[in-house]
Amino acid sequence: MRFAPFALLLASLPVCAQQTDVLFIGNSYTTANDLPSMFRQIALSLGDTVNTGVQAPGGYTLMDHLYAPATQSAIASQQWDYVVLQEQSQYGAMPMGNTFSDVAATSLTYAMNESSECASPVFYMTWGRKNGDASSCMWYPDLCTYDSMQQALRNNYIQLAVENEGYVSPVGWAWKQVRDTHPGIELYQADESHPSVAGTYLAACVFYCTLFKQSCVGTSFVSSLQPDSAAILQAIASSTVLDSLDTWNLNEPGSTDATVTGMSGDGWNAVTLHHFGQGQHWWICSNGQSSTDANPTFTFTTGGTYTFTHVYIDPCGHMDTDTWTFEVYATGIGEQLAARPTVIAVDQGLLTISGGSNGDRLEVFDMQGRLLRSVTLNGGTSLLPCPSGIALWRITSPMQAHWNGKVFVP
Repeated sequence: MRFAPFALLLASLPVCAQQTDVLFIGNSYTTANDLPSMFRQIALSLGDTVNTGVQAPGGYTLMDHLYAPATQSAIASQQWDYVVLQEQSQYGAMPMGNTFSDVAATSLTYAMNESSECASPVFYMTWGRKNGDASSCMWYPDLCTYDSMQQALRNNYIQLAVENEGYVSPVGWAWKQVRDTHPGIELYQADESHPSVAGTYLAACVFYCTLFKQSCVGTSFVSSLQPDSAAILQAIASSTVLDSLDTWNLNEPGSTDATVTGMSGDGWNAVTLHHFGQGQHWWICSNGQSSTDANPTFTFTTGGTYTFTHVYIDPCGHMDTDTWTFEVYATGIGEQLAARPTVIAVDQGLLTISGGSNGDRLEVFDMQGRLLRSVTLNGGTSLLPCPSGIALWRITSPMQAHWNGKVFVP
């Protein structure tokens, strides 16, 4: 098979058991029934070793944690693999323009990366109050009912994960599935807010599935629950997480990018591809050539359409794959080759497009897939106004070659 070397690359990667270090930052939704301990025991029963740290004073918001010396000290205390961020239960469902949850989350993620370069933030999606939050309903309609509060929590936590290249641990969404399908399992304490043992057990199962990306069904640890109830919670946690990896942003972090950063040609029958990553590279061309260099050169005996695949594994072990095609012409390839188009935001509300060719079509979408802009490029460098936020872009050449990516517009 032409692409068999890719399988050989994956097979050659070292696989070994190791300890996973997780810091939980939150409040009483984290400490109730000792969520970190339950998570650790589930992992141990399934053959995984976990070390946990906790910084979770009652009622704390993410902004409280940002200015808490104890939280900053915990973040810097060791190299973490994951740092879990849990917003105060009501704040998590409120507009972030009011709570500044997004500012706090980004600042805490920055502090995490400063001390643990390879750590990933994990956003702990909590659950709505059992019957909504009457105390906040007048000012925040989304908090009036359980369903609307849960939807607001879902939306906000997904946004935080996307903006900070982190994961969502969708505890609240699994919680909703249990409420909808097994109402006899009581997830709440009497205050209709904090988790019962069953609620915390569900959360621990979701965290295991999220961080290890595998099912927790069959764990021998059931806490104080009846085995049949524990089995139901295990199954719902596993399906909620593993059936929707893209929804919870659980694929490799966006900063791990296999996208080619440039091309250069030497005559019509040779092209050198460029990538600035300091990790491992695996390049494959549809003519059978392959390379593990960062900047490989490929040669051609005839013109035609060629497909390239680049697998990149960054120094933290995160992997990304990019596949694209382009035309090789038997004459004039030196003029045909250009740098792979790039789209970046260097000024507020403004995109800079470089490397595109005359006639390329640029389309910019928001995270809901709505088309924001569509323009034809004239080659060289172009500037394009764009609304602030996370945007997806796609460039299509007249020969139907495609490039795409994601950009944050300040």
